[in-house]
Amino acid sequence: MFDFSFKKNTFLGIDIGTASIKIVEIRMIDGKPVLSNYAWMPLGGNGSAKKDLDSEYFYATLPICIKKMIKKAKISGKDAYISLPSFGGLITLIDFPEMADGDMEQAIKFEAHKYIPTSLDDVVISWDVVEKREAAKSPGLSGVETRGLPGATVKVLLVAASKSKILKYENLIKTSGLTLRSVDIETFSIIRALLGNDPGSFIIIDIGSKACNIILVEKGVIRINRNIDAGGLDLTRAIAKEMQIDVERAEALKVSGKNFFTSAAPTSFVTLEVITGEVERIIRTYFKEEGREKVTEIILSGGMANMVGLADYFSDKLKIKTVVGDPFARITYDKKAEKLVSRIRTSFAVAVGSALKGVEEFSKKAVK
Repeated sequence: MFDFSFKKNTFLGIDIGTASIKIVEIRMIDGKPVLSNYAWMPLGGNGSAKKDLDSEYFYATLPICIKKMIKKAKISGKDAYISLPSFGGLITLIDFPEMADGDMEQAIKFEAHKYIPTSLDDVVISWDVVEKREAAKSPGLSGVETRGLPGATVKVLLVAASKSKILKYENLIKTSGLTLRSVDIETFSIIRALLGNDPGSFIIIDIGSKACNIILVEKGVIRINRNIDAGGLDLTRAIAKEMQIDVERAEALKVSGKNFFTSAAPTSFVTLEVITGEVERIIRTYFKEEGREKVTEIILSGGMANMVGLADYFSDKLKIKTVVGDPFARITYDKKAEKLVSRIRTSFAVAVGSALKGVEEFSKKAVK
Protein backbone atom coordinates (compact mmCIF):
# COMPACT_ATOMS: atom_id res chain seq x y z
CA MET A 1 0.00 0.00 0.00
CA PHE A 2 2.65 2.55 1.04
CA ASP A 3 5.81 1.67 -0.91
CA PHE A 4 9.29 2.96 -0.19
CA SER A 5 11.35 1.24 -2.90
CA PHE A 6 12.14 -2.18 -4.29
CA LYS A 7 15.16 -4.43 -4.34
CA LYS A 8 16.37 -8.01 -4.92
CA ASN A 9 14.24 -11.15 -4.67
CA THR A 10 14.21 -11.95 -0.93
CA PHE A 11 11.40 -10.58 1.21
CA LEU A 12 10.90 -10.48 4.96
CA GLY A 13 7.34 -10.31 6.24
CA ILE A 14 7.23 -9.06 9.83
CA ASP A 15 4.19 -9.26 12.09
CA ILE A 16 4.44 -7.43 15.42
CA GLY A 17 1.56 -8.54 17.61
CA THR A 18 0.73 -7.95 21.25
CA ALA A 19 1.75 -11.48 22.21
CA SER A 20 4.55 -12.33 19.75
CA ILE A 21 6.67 -11.31 16.77
CA LYS A 22 6.66 -13.43 13.62
CA ILE A 23 9.09 -13.17 10.74
CA VAL A 24 8.87 -15.01 7.42
CA GLU A 25 11.57 -15.00 4.75
CA ILE A 26 10.37 -15.77 1.22
CA ARG A 27 12.57 -15.97 -1.87
CA MET A 28 11.62 -16.05 -5.51
CA ILE A 29 13.21 -19.13 -7.07
CA ASP A 30 12.43 -20.09 -10.68
CA GLY A 31 9.48 -17.72 -10.62
CA LYS A 32 7.91 -19.25 -7.50
CA PRO A 33 7.72 -17.97 -3.90
CA VAL A 34 9.68 -20.31 -1.63
CA LEU A 35 9.74 -20.32 2.17
CA SER A 36 13.41 -20.05 3.06
CA ASN A 37 13.21 -19.23 6.77
CA TYR A 38 11.00 -18.11 9.63
CA ALA A 39 11.22 -17.05 13.26
CA TRP A 40 8.78 -16.64 16.12
CA MET A 41 9.34 -14.98 19.50
CA PRO A 42 6.71 -14.82 22.27
CA LEU A 43 6.65 -11.46 24.01
CA GLY A 44 5.29 -12.69 27.31
CA GLY A 45 2.47 -11.40 29.42
CA ASN A 46 -0.18 -12.98 27.17
CA GLY A 47 -0.47 -9.64 25.42
CA SER A 48 -1.79 -8.03 28.59
CA ALA A 49 0.88 -5.34 28.89
CA LYS A 50 0.32 -1.95 27.28
CA LYS A 51 2.70 -1.92 24.32
CA ASP A 52 1.76 1.00 22.12
CA LEU A 53 3.65 2.96 19.51
CA ASP A 54 4.70 5.65 21.98
CA SER A 55 6.16 3.36 24.61
CA GLU A 56 9.81 2.77 25.39
CA TYR A 57 9.04 -0.89 24.73
CA PHE A 58 8.31 -0.15 21.08
CA TYR A 59 11.43 1.97 20.56
CA ALA A 60 13.95 0.01 22.62
CA THR A 61 12.83 -3.55 23.23
CA LEU A 62 11.31 -4.58 19.90
CA PRO A 63 14.41 -3.82 17.77
CA ILE A 64 16.48 -5.96 20.16
CA CYS A 65 13.95 -8.80 19.82
CA ILE A 66 13.97 -8.60 16.02
CA LYS A 67 17.77 -8.58 15.89
CA LYS A 68 17.91 -11.66 18.14
CA MET A 69 15.38 -13.48 15.97
CA ILE A 70 17.26 -12.71 12.78
CA LYS A 71 20.59 -13.78 14.27
CA LYS A 72 19.31 -17.00 15.85
CA ALA A 73 17.33 -18.08 12.77
CA LYS A 74 20.17 -17.02 10.47
CA ILE A 75 17.85 -14.94 8.33
CA SER A 76 19.82 -13.29 5.54
CA GLY A 77 17.23 -11.01 3.93
CA LYS A 78 17.23 -7.29 4.70
CA ASP A 79 14.18 -5.98 2.84
CA ALA A 80 11.26 -5.79 5.27
CA TYR A 81 7.54 -5.65 4.57
CA ILE A 82 5.40 -4.86 7.58
CA SER A 83 1.73 -4.39 8.35
CA LEU A 84 -0.03 -1.91 10.61
CA PRO A 85 -2.71 -3.36 12.94
CA SER A 86 -6.10 -3.25 11.25
CA PHE A 87 -7.50 -0.93 13.91
CA GLY A 88 -4.66 1.51 13.12
CA GLY A 89 -5.88 2.26 9.61
CA LEU A 90 -9.04 3.01 7.69
CA ILE A 91 -10.48 0.81 4.95
CA THR A 92 -13.85 1.77 3.51
CA LEU A 93 -15.86 1.66 0.29
CA ILE A 94 -17.36 4.88 -1.08
CA ASP A 95 -19.71 5.31 -4.04
CA PHE A 96 -19.11 8.14 -6.50
CA PRO A 97 -20.64 9.17 -9.81
CA GLU A 98 -18.25 8.36 -12.63
CA MET A 99 -15.88 11.25 -13.35
CA ALA A 100 -12.45 12.10 -14.73
CA ASP A 101 -9.43 10.97 -12.66
CA GLY A 102 -8.47 14.54 -11.72
CA ASP A 103 -11.97 15.28 -10.47
CA MET A 104 -12.04 11.93 -8.64
CA GLU A 105 -8.91 12.83 -6.72
CA GLN A 106 -10.53 16.00 -5.41
CA ALA A 107 -13.85 14.28 -4.70
CA ILE A 108 -12.13 11.56 -2.67
CA LYS A 109 -10.21 14.10 -0.57
CA PHE A 110 -13.44 15.98 0.10
CA GLU A 111 -15.31 12.80 1.05
CA ALA A 112 -12.44 11.47 3.17
CA HIS A 113 -13.07 14.21 5.73
CA LYS A 114 -16.24 12.36 6.73
CA TYR A 115 -14.28 9.23 7.64
CA ILE A 116 -10.98 10.59 8.97
CA PRO A 117 -11.20 12.49 12.28
CA THR A 118 -7.83 14.24 11.86
CA SER A 119 -6.37 16.57 9.25
CA LEU A 120 -5.69 14.93 5.90
CA ASP A 121 -2.17 16.36 6.19
CA ASP A 122 -1.58 13.82 8.98
CA VAL A 123 -2.50 10.72 6.97
CA VAL A 124 -1.39 8.87 3.89
CA ILE A 125 -4.28 8.09 1.55
CA SER A 126 -4.49 5.62 -1.31
CA TRP A 127 -7.52 4.60 -3.35
CA ASP A 128 -8.58 2.27 -6.12
CA VAL A 129 -11.70 1.99 -8.24
CA VAL A 130 -12.86 -1.56 -7.54
CA GLU A 131 -16.22 -1.59 -9.30
CA LYS A 132 -18.00 0.29 -12.07
CA ARG A 133 -21.71 0.38 -12.78
CA GLU A 134 -22.99 1.64 -16.08
CA ALA A 135 -25.95 3.95 -16.27
CA ALA A 136 -29.27 2.33 -17.01
CA LYS A 137 -29.88 2.40 -20.76
CA SER A 138 -32.79 4.40 -22.06
CA PRO A 139 -35.06 2.60 -24.51
CA GLY A 140 -33.71 4.72 -27.35
CA LEU A 141 -30.05 3.94 -26.50
CA SER A 142 -30.05 0.21 -27.12
CA GLY A 143 -26.57 -0.94 -27.95
CA VAL A 144 -25.09 2.52 -27.32
CA GLU A 145 -22.05 2.94 -25.00
CA THR A 146 -23.30 4.14 -21.59
CA ARG A 147 -19.93 5.07 -20.08
CA GLY A 148 -20.00 8.67 -18.83
CA LEU A 149 -23.76 9.01 -19.02
CA PRO A 150 -25.59 10.44 -15.99
CA GLY A 151 -26.20 7.64 -13.49
CA ALA A 152 -22.94 5.77 -14.12
CA THR A 153 -21.20 5.12 -10.77
CA VAL A 154 -17.94 3.75 -9.41
CA LYS A 155 -17.12 2.16 -6.09
CA VAL A 156 -13.82 3.33 -4.59
CA LEU A 157 -11.81 1.52 -1.93
CA LEU A 158 -10.30 4.21 0.30
CA VAL A 159 -7.33 3.32 2.51
CA ALA A 160 -5.74 5.68 5.01
CA ALA A 161 -3.08 5.42 7.70
CA SER A 162 -1.39 7.84 10.07
CA LYS A 163 1.87 9.31 8.76
CA SER A 164 3.30 9.32 12.30
CA LYS A 165 2.57 5.61 12.77
CA ILE A 166 4.18 4.76 9.45
CA LEU A 167 7.25 6.80 10.44
CA LYS A 168 7.49 4.97 13.78
CA TYR A 169 7.43 1.60 12.04
CA GLU A 170 10.03 2.85 9.59
CA ASN A 171 12.29 3.86 12.50
CA LEU A 172 11.67 0.53 14.23
CA ILE A 173 12.73 -1.43 11.17
CA LYS A 174 15.76 0.80 10.61
CA THR A 175 16.86 0.35 14.25
CA SER A 176 16.50 -3.40 13.75
CA GLY A 177 19.13 -3.26 11.00
CA LEU A 178 16.68 -3.78 8.15
CA THR A 179 15.33 -1.67 5.29
CA LEU A 180 11.61 -0.96 5.18
CA ARG A 181 10.25 -1.51 1.67
CA SER A 182 6.51 -1.29 2.25
CA VAL A 183 3.90 -0.69 4.93
CA ASP A 184 0.52 -2.34 4.49
CA ILE A 185 -2.52 -2.80 6.69
CA GLU A 186 -2.98 -6.25 8.25
CA THR A 187 -6.31 -6.76 6.51
CA PHE A 188 -4.67 -6.75 3.08
CA SER A 189 -1.87 -9.05 4.23
CA ILE A 190 -4.35 -11.57 5.63
CA ILE A 191 -6.36 -11.60 2.41
CA ARG A 192 -3.22 -11.90 0.28
CA ALA A 193 -2.08 -14.93 2.30
CA LEU A 194 -5.40 -16.75 2.70
CA LEU A 195 -7.35 -15.93 -0.47
CA GLY A 196 -5.02 -14.71 -3.17
CA ASN A 197 -7.26 -14.30 -6.21
CA ASP A 198 -9.83 -16.91 -5.21
CA PRO A 199 -13.33 -16.09 -6.54
CA GLY A 200 -16.44 -16.14 -4.38
CA SER A 201 -17.60 -14.51 -1.16
CA PHE A 202 -15.64 -15.20 2.02
CA ILE A 203 -15.64 -14.10 5.61
CA ILE A 204 -12.25 -14.23 7.31
CA ILE A 205 -12.28 -14.32 11.10
CA ASP A 206 -8.79 -13.51 12.32
CA ILE A 207 -8.62 -13.93 16.08
CA GLY A 208 -5.57 -12.40 17.70
CA SER A 209 -4.54 -12.31 21.31
CA LYS A 210 -6.63 -9.24 22.18
CA ALA A 211 -8.70 -8.37 19.10
CA CYS A 212 -10.62 -9.99 16.27
CA ASN A 213 -10.63 -8.78 12.68
CA ILE A 214 -13.69 -9.78 10.63
CA ILE A 215 -13.30 -9.29 6.88
CA LEU A 216 -15.95 -9.81 4.21
CA VAL A 217 -14.36 -10.28 0.78
CA GLU A 218 -16.48 -10.61 -2.36
CA LYS A 219 -14.85 -11.29 -5.73
CA GLY A 220 -11.51 -10.17 -4.38
CA VAL A 221 -12.80 -6.85 -2.99
CA ILE A 222 -13.01 -5.95 0.70
CA ARG A 223 -16.64 -5.12 1.33
CA ILE A 224 -16.67 -4.93 5.14
CA ASN A 225 -13.85 -4.80 7.68
CA ARG A 226 -14.69 -4.81 11.39
CA ASN A 227 -12.44 -4.93 14.45
CA ILE A 228 -13.79 -5.91 17.84
CA ASP A 229 -12.15 -6.19 21.24
CA ALA A 230 -12.40 -9.95 21.61
CA GLY A 231 -9.47 -12.33 21.36
CA GLY A 232 -7.76 -15.52 22.36
CA LEU A 233 -6.73 -14.16 25.74
CA ASP A 234 -10.42 -13.87 26.65
CA LEU A 235 -10.89 -17.56 25.85
CA THR A 236 -7.89 -18.46 27.98
CA ARG A 237 -9.35 -16.54 30.90
CA ALA A 238 -12.73 -18.22 30.43
CA ILE A 239 -11.08 -21.65 30.58
CA ALA A 240 -9.09 -20.62 33.66
CA LYS A 241 -12.25 -19.42 35.41
CA GLU A 242 -14.30 -22.49 34.44
CA MET A 243 -11.61 -24.96 35.55
CA GLN A 244 -10.33 -22.83 38.47
CA ILE A 245 -6.74 -22.90 37.25
CA ASP A 246 -4.20 -20.20 36.49
CA VAL A 247 -3.97 -18.50 33.08
CA GLU A 248 -0.70 -20.22 32.13
CA ARG A 249 -2.21 -23.67 32.69
CA ALA A 250 -5.37 -22.66 30.81
CA GLU A 251 -3.30 -21.48 27.84
CA ALA A 252 -1.50 -24.81 27.73
CA LEU A 253 -4.82 -26.68 27.80
CA LYS A 254 -6.23 -24.49 25.04
CA VAL A 255 -3.58 -25.72 22.61
CA SER A 256 -3.28 -29.25 24.01
CA GLY A 257 -5.84 -30.82 21.67
CA LYS A 258 -8.69 -30.84 24.19
CA ASN A 259 -12.08 -30.01 22.66
CA PHE A 260 -13.83 -27.39 24.80
CA PHE A 261 -16.83 -27.19 22.49
CA THR A 262 -18.42 -30.60 23.03
CA SER A 263 -21.46 -31.22 25.21
CA ALA A 264 -19.13 -33.08 27.56
CA ALA A 265 -17.10 -29.90 28.07
CA PRO A 266 -19.69 -27.10 28.01
CA THR A 267 -17.40 -24.15 28.74
CA SER A 268 -19.20 -20.87 28.08
CA PHE A 269 -17.24 -18.55 25.76
CA VAL A 270 -18.84 -15.11 25.77
CA THR A 271 -16.09 -13.91 23.42
CA LEU A 272 -17.11 -16.36 20.71
CA GLU A 273 -20.74 -15.36 21.13
CA VAL A 274 -19.71 -11.73 20.54
CA ILE A 275 -17.77 -12.73 17.40
CA THR A 276 -20.55 -14.90 15.94
CA GLY A 277 -23.08 -12.18 16.74
CA GLU A 278 -21.04 -9.63 14.79
CA VAL A 279 -20.65 -12.01 11.83
CA GLU A 280 -24.41 -12.59 11.80
CA ARG A 281 -25.01 -8.82 11.74
CA ILE A 282 -22.59 -8.41 8.84
CA ILE A 283 -24.32 -11.15 6.86
CA ARG A 284 -27.80 -9.75 7.54
CA THR A 285 -26.72 -6.24 6.54
CA TYR A 286 -24.72 -7.03 3.44
CA PHE A 287 -26.66 -9.92 1.95
CA LYS A 288 -30.13 -8.45 2.37
CA GLU A 289 -29.75 -6.97 -1.11
CA GLU A 290 -31.08 -9.31 -3.73
CA GLY A 291 -28.68 -10.75 -6.26
CA ARG A 292 -25.70 -10.94 -3.94
CA GLU A 293 -23.87 -14.25 -3.76
CA LYS A 294 -24.05 -16.16 -0.50
CA VAL A 295 -20.93 -16.69 1.59
CA THR A 296 -18.83 -19.46 0.06
CA GLU A 297 -17.11 -20.26 3.35
CA ILE A 298 -15.75 -18.81 6.56
CA ILE A 299 -11.98 -18.94 7.03
CA LEU A 300 -10.45 -18.94 10.50
CA SER A 301 -7.07 -17.37 11.10
CA GLY A 302 -4.92 -16.37 14.05
CA GLY A 303 -3.13 -18.28 16.78
CA MET A 304 -6.20 -20.00 18.14
CA ALA A 305 -7.69 -21.03 14.78
CA ASN A 306 -6.23 -24.52 15.26
CA MET A 307 -8.05 -24.92 18.57
CA VAL A 308 -9.75 -28.32 18.34
CA GLY A 309 -13.47 -28.01 17.65
CA LEU A 310 -13.41 -24.28 16.90
CA ALA A 311 -14.15 -24.61 13.17
CA ASP A 312 -17.08 -26.92 13.97
CA TYR A 313 -18.30 -24.40 16.53
CA PHE A 314 -18.52 -21.64 13.92
CA SER A 315 -20.05 -24.00 11.35
CA ASP A 316 -22.78 -25.00 13.80
CA LYS A 317 -23.48 -21.47 15.01
CA LEU A 318 -23.46 -19.72 11.63
CA LYS A 319 -24.63 -22.61 9.40
CA ILE A 320 -21.80 -21.87 6.96
CA LYS A 321 -18.90 -24.13 6.07
CA THR A 322 -15.92 -23.07 8.18
CA VAL A 323 -12.30 -24.02 7.51
CA VAL A 324 -8.93 -23.23 9.02
CA GLY A 325 -6.93 -20.94 6.73
CA ASP A 326 -3.53 -21.95 5.38
CA PRO A 327 -1.26 -18.98 4.55
CA PHE A 328 1.41 -21.38 3.26
CA ALA A 329 -0.85 -22.91 0.61
CA ARG A 330 0.53 -20.58 -2.09
CA ILE A 331 4.16 -21.00 -1.08
CA THR A 332 6.60 -23.78 -1.87
CA TYR A 333 8.54 -25.23 1.05
CA ASP A 334 10.56 -28.32 1.90
CA LYS A 335 8.04 -31.03 2.81
CA LYS A 336 10.45 -32.22 5.48
CA ALA A 337 9.39 -29.11 7.33
CA GLU A 338 5.68 -29.99 7.16
CA LYS A 339 5.47 -30.84 10.85
CA LEU A 340 7.00 -27.49 11.81
CA VAL A 341 4.87 -25.55 9.34
CA SER A 342 1.69 -27.22 10.61
CA ARG A 343 2.45 -25.92 14.09
CA ILE A 344 2.82 -22.30 13.03
CA ARG A 345 0.42 -22.26 10.07
CA THR A 346 -2.53 -20.30 11.48
CA SER A 347 -0.39 -17.74 13.30
CA PHE A 348 1.60 -16.57 10.29
CA ALA A 349 -1.04 -15.16 7.93
CA VAL A 350 0.00 -11.52 8.48
CA ALA A 351 3.74 -12.25 8.21
CA VAL A 352 3.29 -14.38 5.08
CA GLY A 353 0.92 -11.87 3.49
CA SER A 354 3.37 -9.05 4.19
CA ALA A 355 6.21 -10.95 2.51
CA LEU A 356 3.96 -11.78 -0.44
CA LYS A 357 3.56 -8.04 -0.99
CA GLY A 358 7.23 -8.08 -1.92
CA VAL A 359 6.63 -11.05 -4.20
CA GLU A 360 3.84 -9.16 -5.97
CA GLU A 361 6.03 -6.12 -6.54
CA PHE A 362 8.92 -8.28 -7.75
CA SER A 363 6.65 -10.13 -10.21
CA LYS A 364 5.23 -6.88 -11.61
CA LYS A 365 8.71 -5.48 -12.21
CA ALA A 366 9.86 -8.76 -13.77
CA VAL A 367 7.02 -8.57 -16.30
CA LYS A 368 8.01 -5.02 -17.25
